[in-house]
This record gives sequence, structure tokens and C-alpha cells, in this order.
Amino acid sequence: MRTAVRSIFFNKDFICCVRDVYDTICDYITREWIGSREESVRSFATDHDIDEKTARRIRDFKISPYKITLYTLEKICTSRKVTLEEFFRMIKR
Repeated sequence: MRTAVRSIFFNKDFICCVRDVYDTICDYITREWIGSREESVRSFATDHDIDEKTARRIRDFKISPYKITLYTLEKICTSRKVTLEEFFRMIKR
């Protein structure tokens, strides 16, 4: 029983930590690269070879939590000529 309880608490903390990383990533992309205008979401999606719906989800992560995939993040970083390592240094994670 104790092991099960510890596992539940560990998983809760882990999920919260991972959600913080997702939020940090989406927040940085929204603030630094997308902006707040609607047309910038469209141009961002086109310029970075991602779906416009995905760009909106990134921008609206505070309304509805979004788990950005590594594939999507890699496509965005490649379009920006930034490695994933450099990206995580930029967001300080």
C-alpha cells in the first residue's frame, strides 16, 4: 500500500514538472516568436511548416493546456536554424 501511495505522489509531482516544461516552451514561443496578432499566427505556421491549428494551440496554451510534441518543436527550431539544445538554453531549462 505504501509503495502505491508513493508512486501516486511521485507521478503527480512528475506530471506537474512536465506540465511546467510544456507551459514554459509554449510561453516562450508565444512571447518571442508568434506575437499577439491573429495574422502572425498564420504567418508563423506557414513559415515554420506547422499546421495553423497547432500554432493556435501553442498561443492559447493558458486557456487549454497544450503538450507540444518533440517533432513539432524540432520543426520550429529547424525553421529558425536553432538546435534543440540552443532552444532549451534560451528558455533556461
